[in-house]
Amino acid sequence: MWRKGWLLALLLAACNLQGTPPVSGNLQLGRSQVAALPPAQEGPGGELRPGVALYRIALPADGAVRVSAVSAGLGLRARLRLVLLDDRGVVQGVSVARRWFGARPELTPLALRPQVTTDPGVRLNFRGQAGQVFYLRVENYALGEDQVTLYADPFVPNPSGLGEAFTSGSKQGAIEFVGEFDRYDVASAAGYLRLTYSGPLDLVALLYLSPEDPNPLTLDPVVNCAKVSPATLLVVRDRGLARAGFDEENSGRYTLEISGTPCP
Repeated sequence: MWRKGWLLALLLAACNLQGTPPVSGNLQLGRSQVAALPPAQEGPGGELRPGVALYRIALPADGAVRVSAVSAGLGLRARLRLVLLDDRGVVQGVSVARRWFGARPELTPLALRPQVTTDPGVRLNFRGQAGQVFYLRVENYALGEDQVTLYADPFVPNPSGLGEAFTSGSKQGAIEFVGEFDRYDVASAAGYLRLTYSGPLDLVALLYLSPEDPNPLTLDPVVNCAKVSPATLLVVRDRGLARAGFDEENSGRYTLEISGTPCP
């Protein structure tokens, strides 16, 4: 009981609301759930207090999960946001737009009118272990009621970046989790490395002379080519470790290439 009370208190403080809803139900993996969301309320200074519903997600096995919300009521007029919390009330993910999400609430301040997407579907990814419990807070910032279909689906993350050797050719990876590091062994590589990325993340490719190198060479979508040797380790991540996307073009997906073609 104390843990549930603590969780609700944290939700209340984090979301700057006068009250917080009870848990509306369980969102089970592989199944959908329809949430009836009350309208947002306008407060002093034009601040919006969202209509909310809260769902419990208990993981039956280790793995990756994608949660998503699609408006069946307001459609393209929907203004939805998802906030994922662990069982201590710590924010694990905050949906921002269909193509990316973040873990830090300050990316979309709860105390201000949020810049939420008008896209009807919002999503986020997370990893967990069997028996672990999360809570999904579904927020409606529209001034009308909404019917929202929620999904929690297991998926297989992009397999690149698990420490495999990378000497030539191209590899396609994706940053799908907040704080993710994709690692490649480039100790035997020669030539020039190019990073191609066009999504909303602040993506960087870091070339280390050794795992302890304090000053790696940094590539990004603007300065995107460098000689790969004598680096031994290549790491791709979001620069601030605060954003992630999906294994889709113009989202979290990136391409690396090692070739003999010199940089411009």
